[in-house]
Amino acid sequence: MSWSRVQAVIFDVDGVLLDARASYHAVAEEAARRAVSGVLGEPCDAPFDRDREVASFKAAGRFNDDWEMARGIALLLHLRQRGAAPGLQRFLDAARGNGVAGLAQALPSIAPLYPQERISRLCGALYGGRSHCRELFGFEAGEAMSDAPERGFWEHEEVLADPVVLEKVTQRFPVALYTGRNPGEAALALLRCELHVPQRLCWVADGRPRKPDPEGLLWLCNELLRPGGEALFVGDTADDRAAAEAARARGAPLVYAHVAGPGETTRALSRLLAETGA
Repeated sequence: MSWSRVQAVIFDVDGVLLDARASYHAVAEEAARRAVSGVLGEPCDAPFDRDREVASFKAAGRFNDDWEMARGIALLLHLRQRGAAPGLQRFLDAARGNGVAGLAQALPSIAPLYPQERISRLCGALYGGRSHCRELFGFEAGEAMSDAPERGFWEHEEVLADPVVLEKVTQRFPVALYTGRNPGEAALALLRCELHVPQRLCWVADGRPRKPDPEGLLWLCNELLRPGGEALFVGDTADDRAAAEAARARGAPLVYAHVAGPGETTRALSRLLAETGA
């Protein structure tokens, strides 16, 4: 599929602009382990292959929200700690494509032990640290955990896109964000990437429909495009792909680039520049 008609670029953030493996993914595992330790009253040393198994959660769909994924990981680790866990794929299949809500239905005796609010507060404390938790999530990190780190895991994030290529794209095209981050997290990401996106073009987790709902893509295409043009959406998860497909089904002039690892964002943007003669 040609990208020659692309007039604007819509970015996901984590896995596209920033490497979230050492931040959100690490937070999800650590919060899950802390939660399981608290419930079972013993250190949680059950195995978890973060790189491989987080990718499986993301591929299963409806786990775009890392705090919800953390709850799913907690349920998995609880079962593993007790020696009662099925294989990962069987565990995820039990969700029936409905994410952590599906897992909760499949595990009615365990899920209430791990309320989402508690998991989310642990995640926020770890990600923001004492220095940024209130700014990002509205509460003090110490309220969620007595040993909350001073410096949050967000400091471990690394920029994925080549800054020279990214700058060329932003000079040539209007850009927008379509992300599951909240407004503060999205603003922090823009600073890390040295990327300037008007606030009105940042579709974030502030009460509006979330992925895989396509509403954000439909709205952004309407705001960004002139007649006859298309938008390029760059994403990395099953929910990103599903949102793009749903938006196209509803008439959005959209092309989708799926990136699956470091370097792929830069390759996608380089292809865009080449195909549009920029």
